Amino acid sequence: MTYSSAIDLVRGIRTGLAARGLDVDAFFRKAGLEESECMADDALTLSDKLSHLWEMVTLASGDSLLGVKAALPQPLDRSGLMGHIMRASPDVKTAIENLVRYTPLVSPSVHSTIEQSGGSTRVSLHLPGGQRRVPQQHYDFVWCLVLRTLRAAAGRGDLKPVHVSYAYPQPLDVRPYVDAFGCTVQFDMPANTMQFDDADLTAPISTENPMAADWALRMLADLAQAQRNWTLRMLARLEKPQADNTFSKRVQGLLAGMLAQGEPLREEVARRLMMSERTLQRRLSEEGTNFTQLVDDTRREMAYAYLRKGEVSLKKLSFQLGFSDPSAFCRACRRWFGRSPKEVQQRAAAPDFMPLASVMQFGDGGRVETKLNFQGQ
Repeated sequence: MTYSSAIDLVRGIRTGLAARGLDVDAFFRKAGLEESECMADDALTLSDKLSHLWEMVTLASGDSLLGVKAALPQPLDRSGLMGHIMRASPDVKTAIENLVRYTPLVSPSVHSTIEQSGGSTRVSLHLPGGQRRVPQQHYDFVWCLVLRTLRAAAGRGDLKPVHVSYAYPQPLDVRPYVDAFGCTVQFDMPANTMQFDDADLTAPISTENPMAADWALRMLADLAQAQRNWTLRMLARLEKPQADNTFSKRVQGLLAGMLAQGEPLREEVARRLMMSERTLQRRLSEEGTNFTQLVDDTRREMAYAYLRKGEVSLKKLSFQLGFSDPSAFCRACRRWFGRSPKEVQQRAAAPDFMPLASVMQFGDGGRVETKLNFQGQ
């Protein structure tokens, strides 16, 4: 990927927190939110990092309203994808519809829906988390950022929803939320929603530009094509049955993306998961595996999938799987499948092919044979 609209959100959070006088460099570094890392993160990992950030800055500031206060309206020409979508919209109603339609396309961590009924438009927002619960401050920031940017784009400082709901417990004082949104705000509700009167959404976007619209739509089409498979994988991961949503599977997902850089380090995986190495080892042990075994399992499953397709040269595949040289990959294949990579590739093309049993050697000299269980077979 060369672009992720999530980076625009991360930059907006950085700018807003810096304006509140916080040491953003230290907090972002501790949360693992350097841009180069964010580009490589999957949706749930990035969501957890943002949750971790909001937890830290809220605790450090002692201000539970930090998300509301840090959401600064962004100039559309510096708002990344969100800004281009708004510039491509003739009015506020269309801008909201386009944001709901297009933002999740390139930001799978954002799930939103729009419902129109009885002269009103209601938008719901869901930010799924991985191992961490999403703090309310993250919703505060996103809601206020969108509303304030819409106000600035339309030149309507009085633009406001008619109702806002939160699926979070009610705070002791709701007045700051009423002041921020300019309407009734309810808590302990089933979903996080913002509802507008359609009569208030006719305000034109002052920077609406047909050329910008054409460019934005072409950019979205290109991004949709480039990231389609990635988006589908993330959505499929969110929809997996609970039985398959294990910690080991999540670690394997990280390992699959790290192997091309060489032998994955346990300390790096622990850092990305925002936990200690000891906790990582303990949780893997609870699921009957360990880090070394999981690296080997991930390589084996990826090797079989690639060899079965036959689309990548064996030399390139060996490096994609993190082996130091092709001969090491060849030895691993013989251990996994009882055959060389080339032989596996040739036999995998046969419709009746079944992989050979794997022979696992233990320190006491014992042996056990188990049939390999490959994903996708």
